[in-house]
Amino acid sequence: MTEIFNSTQLKNIINKILLFVIFYIIAAAAFNGFFVKWAFRDDQNRNSFERMYTETAKRPFVHRQLMVAVARNVNEKLPEDTKKKLSNYLKDKKHNFIKKQYANSKINEKHIIEYYLVYFMSFACLLISMFIWRKICTDLTGSKLAGTLTAAVFALIFPLFETVGGYFYDFGELLFFSLAALFAVRGWWLALIFTAPIAEYNKESFLFFTLTLFPLLRFKLGTKKALIVTGTVALMSGLVYLKILDIYAGNEGETNYSHFQNHINHIFKFWFYFEVQYGVYIGSRVFLPHVLLLIWMVKTVWNKIPSHWKNHMKIALVINVPLYVLFCAIGELRNLSMLYISLIVVLAFFIKGVAEDQISELLERKECLEQKEKDSPK
Repeated sequence: MTEIFNSTQLKNIINKILLFVIFYIIAAAAFNGFFVKWAFRDDQNRNSFERMYTETAKRPFVHRQLMVAVARNVNEKLPEDTKKKLSNYLKDKKHNFIKKQYANSKINEKHIIEYYLVYFMSFACLLISMFIWRKICTDLTGSKLAGTLTAAVFALIFPLFETVGGYFYDFGELLFFSLAALFAVRGWWLALIFTAPIAEYNKESFLFFTLTLFPLLRFKLGTKKALIVTGTVALMSGLVYLKILDIYAGNEGETNYSHFQNHINHIFKFWFYFEVQYGVYIGSRVFLPHVLLLIWMVKTVWNKIPSHWKNHMKIALVINVPLYVLFCAIGELRNLSMLYISLIVVLAFFIKGVAEDQISELLERKECLEQKEKDSPK
């Protein structure tokens, strides 16, 4: 029995189970932080879950159909008897925990199964993304501790980016950006090509994000092959986007809304804005102390980041910031999403540096104590 409990294989299994449980709890807390604020925008006429599901939402929101399409298809494939039992179960006050716990949620009982499916898909996207971040950061820093803590920290701060607005497809975007970065840095170009149409169906931003992957692909595949792969992924994404535009051309709204003048007029308005997050007041939008902390972290770790990752960050910055200023609401940080992976990498190196400093300090104290013991008279 002792040999079984001391076996390396069993310890590894238990450690993986513990990691999953910890990540599950952290993801649950983060997702709750998002959902308590926004639910699925059920109070919005232009882009509520109901309008998204019936494909009557305004453009560009209606373009982001992946999750509701999956939910619709799953529901259609369910046997009628199963569908009826499941629907009645969820409608029961004891089991409809979303309606019970979240005041912002207003579920049309006709589509209650689909609502719950999208709810759990969104949560799953966040949870899976955490393991991807851990893998990317562990490989990059050589530290499992840094990789694990980075995944946990970014998951917990993610709801802060869901300010001004937040949507279920943001979690799909997070997952696909993470997958794309992992595939690129590993040189898994075929997986990246197959992922592109699905990711684009979730949100149009993936088309622009593909361009940021070129330095990562070039590091693994060389310049020529990286150009071909990047071009292919961008082309496939673009074709899917054009098809989506055609399908929903008759919907109300516009493909993009200009917010450039708003940014000019209110450039200094939100430097000290607060909102309630996790039940307490926290700095929100472009909160100046957060901006200064970010600048400090980037300055601290910049020289430690590999050049291909630096190039990825620079391209993401050059593409994302102008798009944000031109087309996104002021303070809507979720629209700086192409910089999420960059921030995760910065966090990983910063956390590794802090951990190493702490370990060095502990070792120095240990050496001092040992030296004092040697020097003390017996």
